[in-house]
Amino acid sequence: MLEWWIFSESFLITIFVYTVVSISLNLEAGFTGIPNFGKHFFVFLGAFAAQGIGVRIAAWLYEKLEPQAAQEALQQVSMMVPSVSPNASLVSIAANPDANRIIVNNYLKPFVTSNLGVEVLLAIVILGVTVALALIFGLVASYAALRLREDYLAILLLSFAELMVMVVFYQSESLNGGNKGLWAITFTRNPMRFALIGSAALAILAYIYAEKIANSPMGRAMRAVRDDEVAASVFGRDIASIRLRVIMVASVMAALAGLFYIQNNASATSITFNRVAWTFLPWAMIILGGMANNAGAVIGTLVFLIGMRLFTYYQDQISHLLGIQASLVASLLPNILIGILILVVLYLRPQGIIPEHISKTLDFKKIMREEAGLEETIGNNGDRKKEA
Repeated sequence: MLEWWIFSESFLITIFVYTVVSISLNLEAGFTGIPNFGKHFFVFLGAFAAQGIGVRIAAWLYEKLEPQAAQEALQQVSMMVPSVSPNASLVSIAANPDANRIIVNNYLKPFVTSNLGVEVLLAIVILGVTVALALIFGLVASYAALRLREDYLAILLLSFAELMVMVVFYQSESLNGGNKGLWAITFTRNPMRFALIGSAALAILAYIYAEKIANSPMGRAMRAVRDDEVAASVFGRDIASIRLRVIMVASVMAALAGLFYIQNNASATSITFNRVAWTFLPWAMIILGGMANNAGAVIGTLVFLIGMRLFTYYQDQISHLLGIQASLVASLLPNILIGILILVVLYLRPQGIIPEHISKTLDFKKIMREEAGLEETIGNNGDRKKEA
């Protein structure tokens, strides 16, 4: 008998967040043929906006709007954390890993959630920072995508993401707390409910947007670029512009997913957003569900995550059945099963659960009727420009 908690709010948030990441990866890899193996860095950018940048902005607002309370908070933090000077500013120590938890949970969260105006303003600023960071780094990634073949591009994006996540952000405490991580600014008195509603809305909007793109002239151009760049360019398609727009849009979607993920988890280090969890697993999801198919990306995400959840729930029974330690089952068996699953899918059903379908075009009869109506109008008035 399954317990209710295996489909808890936290698990639903995970489903919605991964759905957005899978759809964004499907736009890049499935429709356009861009092998983005650095997806985890773009998801991390959303978390960084709420952690490394969000806490500093919240501390600045606290000092400006409630200077006396901020000064008292600083004195108390300096007594609890020896490395913090009582003469420092709250902004300068907000991202200090040793002081961050105290500052965020004891002072900044109560300050933000008790002032509706501050909360709304801070949410808008962090949302804007998330989008801006995704656009900037998406532009950087697209610069390489315009000049490299798929295999070299995949290696470059993976290397770039690993460099940023594992070296730049994980080794430097001043950016995002280094290996200790930071607590993020969360919104409302029930951040889990906020993350659930926000991630669900984002997943729905991402699906509608991706479907609209896939069934538009832009979607057909993306498929043409994926299938044959030379042929697409011969027919006048701007390969560089198409890749640039796809990468930047997908980067924004992934970063917003990361922002709602950290709203539910509150604290994390940069390697929480590692390549296995946030790049390889989304790849496995879209391969399982069907590439270049938004419904397939959603189905693949659901099947994969529910399967992993059930595996976790029954891992003790599996351990007993196989006669091996539960710790080995928990740490090794999932990755082995994922690898086997991908091989089986690629061998038996490479198109995934839902194969790619022909993109919808305009109704031919409707086009003919409009053309006939236009010709009749031109014949009556003899002035095409006037009707246009």
